[in-house]
Amino acid sequence: MRRTMKPNHRYSNLFILVAICSILFNAAKACHGFAFQSSTTTDTSSKSPIQANDKILVFGGTGGVGQLVTRKLRARENNYNVCVVARDAVKAKEILSVDDIDVIELNLVGDAKATDNELQSAMEGCTGIVISVGTTAFPTKRWQGGNTPQAIDEEAVSRIAKIACDIPTLRRMVLLTSVGVSRTSEFPFLILNLFGVLDAKRVGEDAVKAAATSSWFSYSIIRPGRLVGGPYTNLDLAKLFKVEGGASNGVTVESGDTLLGDCKRDVTAEAVVQCLENIECNDIECE
Repeated sequence: MRRTMKPNHRYSNLFILVAICSILFNAAKACHGFAFQSSTTTDTSSKSPIQANDKILVFGGTGGVGQLVTRKLRARENNYNVCVVARDAVKAKEILSVDDIDVIELNLVGDAKATDNELQSAMEGCTGIVISVGTTAFPTKRWQGGNTPQAIDEEAVSRIAKIACDIPTLRRMVLLTSVGVSRTSEFPFLILNLFGVLDAKRVGEDAVKAAATSSWFSYSIIRPGRLVGGPYTNLDLAKLFKVEGGASNGVTVESGDTLLGDCKRDVTAEAVVQCLENIECNDIECE
């Protein structure tokens, strides 16, 4: 008996929608890079950046940007003690291919997600935290196991930020989100936010800022545009067609949530490291 496989029209339609969004997003792009918005109330005298030999904890260290951040930190001459939080420690070490990086096996979502005590234990002794977690904006297989934008960008990031308030050694937290978090009613972000990914990222940003305000550590929030260039980990057209672009056109710096366009993963990763290391990046939002 021959069985005929029927196409999954739900995901076919979603792929078409994602493709259209991607084409329109790039057709409308005005610039490539980041915008830096400094806090007018920042007291930089009491908030020093990370130092040599410090412990840096990276959430999402096996993602596209996270991999590059991890490798860049290890390549620095500061001899940072880099530690990555990942769901699968064995897989993480295979992806990173770096022997002297510690991996803490924790899950941020689902029924087996880490407890507050486990998260706090992972953060103990760290002076810098990088949060480079995320999932797809539209429903895909990556949403399985509860890996939705609300679970990752909102709940998990908020938990990390809240627990970080109990880490006395922490001096800097860097969060990676996305352009458009404050422009969800504008095109093309109203389409990209159909399933609430930008809303979730905005809640995560607010949680980090609130935690830093009530505690002793400073923050930097980086909002890149569509990520292009390897490592290709997202399920989008940039991966399908191996889109490079982005950094070849230079870097534009402006204030506020105003930019639109691509950003190379390597440039984004370098921005993360620079925000960790430089006191000028205290309490800023970078796009």
